[in-house]
Amino acid sequence: MLISALTAILAVGANLVSAATADEWRNRAIYQIITDRFAPPSDNAPARTEPLPLECNTADQTWCGGTWLSIIDKLDYIKNMGFDAIWISPTSQNIDYQTPYNYAYHGYWVNDLTKINLRFGSEDDLHKLVDEVHKRDMYIMVDVAINGIPSLSNTTIPPEGSMWTKAEQFHDFCQIDWATELTNDKQIKDCSLGDSNLWLIDVNTENPEVVATLRSWISEYVATYKIDGLRIDAAKHVPGEFWTGFCGAGGVFCIGEVFDDRIDYTSAFQKEKWMDSILGFPFYNGLVKAFSVEPRRNMTELTERIIGTLEQFPDPGVLGNFIENHDTPRFKNITADPRLVYNAMVGQFLFDGIPVLYYGQEQDMAWGNADPHNRGALWALGYENITTVQTVTRLNKIRQGFIKGNATYNGQTYLQSRSQIVANTTYDVAIRKGPILMTLTNRGSPEEAASFSIQNTGWQRGEALIDLLSCLDYAVGSGGSLSISYSRQGYGGLPYVFATVEDARHLGICNNDQLGIVVSNTTTGNTRNAGAVAVAPSSLFALVAGAAALAVLTL
Repeated sequence: MLISALTAILAVGANLVSAATADEWRNRAIYQIITDRFAPPSDNAPARTEPLPLECNTADQTWCGGTWLSIIDKLDYIKNMGFDAIWISPTSQNIDYQTPYNYAYHGYWVNDLTKINLRFGSEDDLHKLVDEVHKRDMYIMVDVAINGIPSLSNTTIPPEGSMWTKAEQFHDFCQIDWATELTNDKQIKDCSLGDSNLWLIDVNTENPEVVATLRSWISEYVATYKIDGLRIDAAKHVPGEFWTGFCGAGGVFCIGEVFDDRIDYTSAFQKEKWMDSILGFPFYNGLVKAFSVEPRRNMTELTERIIGTLEQFPDPGVLGNFIENHDTPRFKNITADPRLVYNAMVGQFLFDGIPVLYYGQEQDMAWGNADPHNRGALWALGYENITTVQTVTRLNKIRQGFIKGNATYNGQTYLQSRSQIVANTTYDVAIRKGPILMTLTNRGSPEEAASFSIQNTGWQRGEALIDLLSCLDYAVGSGGSLSISYSRQGYGGLPYVFATVEDARHLGICNNDQLGIVVSNTTTGNTRNAGAVAVAPSSLFALVAGAAALAVLTL
């Protein structure tokens, strides 16, 4: 017993020495992977030069063959887009029999945490993946699903193959009444997920034996595989107090899935210190409502959610910002307008928090309104350097440039500052975050005779600015104002990210040799104001729009 206890203590100690904390994660950008669907089952997954027929039918809900080794094949693809962390599917053993929903290709039907999922590879393969991630100065986050044990029966008799073998290790069986979800939180915590086709029997996380076992397992798991962070599946379905001890035993950054739209409810996970962070579903739903196609969009709810997030979360800087994941529709399935998508992406990457991109978002994966169709094989599209990939890369570069640079605003760096709404209309919002000012609009395509006036940008009159998305120059008007026109061809409905010329020069995104050159407005033929700095247009967004006309800023 003494030797076992000492071993456990040493394992926890070793884990804590190399633990990645919330502060170390806040400057990262995460690429989310479903292991079975990200890269094809080969030693060297080749880049595709053109789209291939869909080789993996998502409707079949079965394994398509992706493994931990095939993820290694494409780590440089992820790294080259500017991501410095990956989040992978659960690695633990799943049920391996056919159900009414077919097979556990996704990795979430865990029946024994202590064993590796051999469908994805061996223990050595997982070690190799972690080593290759760390060689690239990246972090690895693993999804952890501890609560629901899959079963074809609605009893608390331990399901076959489960790591839990006693009835008292489960809650008495009950079914969640989703109609009363908002008023019956105990039911959400104690009753089983799933349905009569496949139940996810609820583990009794108040049982001392269960608690001790899970804490011991996560401590050993993190230390053994050198895991940097944990994504907690179905976190709202377990009492919050449990996660404090569980995440503490893991000793690394914990971000939970709290699939809930209520800011007051979700923010409790930070306020009560149950875990470091959660995935930002309230912000996500605001982005969806702002940038969907129909009905006519309204920015009001997004601005309200931004304000609520900033006011109620103690540390919004570590929230996970996403516009797609394995449980939500692909954003291209919500809107086909690329300008709306790019506006949502600017919010996803540059608002307070950690950007989390779901594999395939960068390749404009459009099929998939819901599970299982939003889990297609990426190799069917390929890994090409398309415009959206370039946009993702640029947004990561902007964010990382300000994180690593010395630019400040009112004495605060990008990471130290909290976003602030400085102007908004029914269809537009301007958000100041430290040294940058981003403007989002849900006007979409095509251009329209409209403009967005920002009365107080925080900069002084005459200050020379650069839009980091287009590398076009602007100058601040009277009283620190800007007025953006959406009527110019190629620029209607696009987002902007403004920074000073000096900050842009240090960032290195726009061609430094071009800074300070005055060019002609290709639409009007007039030379730009000599007091403002101009650069040749090189916008990724302009390429999408198919035009290089300059936007006009009223001074």
